[in-house]
Amino acid sequence: MMNTSRRAFFKTFLSAGAALAVSGTVGQTRQADASTQGQIKGVCLFVPTLGKATDFVDLMNKNARGDWTVHPLTGSLTDNYFTTRSLYEDAKGTANTFVGVVDPATFAIVHEAIVDCSGCFHYITYEDRNRVTFSVQL
Repeated sequence: MMNTSRRAFFKTFLSAGAALAVSGTVGQTRQADASTQGQIKGVCLFVPTLGKATDFVDLMNKNARGDWTVHPLTGSLTDNYFTTRSLYEDAKGTANTFVGVVDPATFAIVHEAIVDCSGCFHYITYEDRNRVTFSVQL
């Protein structure tokens, strides 16, 4: 009998806490700043030889309208490192979004370039074994 009343108490207590938590967060929702059309000023990196990279760029331009600059990474891995580093440094002062779709080898170089500039990532998604999408904090 004692265990049943304890369970009922905690069940009621946790339900009330969950209800308060939900009611507290509902009033705090707002539209994301970058979702308003024209507020995105972004940089997109991609590897042109990657099968669906151009599809990603087209989808990004269509669904995330704003002012995008698109940079293909076409050189050697060393060239890609310095290109990424330069683009990231420039983007920190002028852009609010930095994304890309690359292969895993190029991503290792892009990751090092961003981290070497004290950058960090919002997300990294391995969509398949040959394709990595990412977003970097600016």
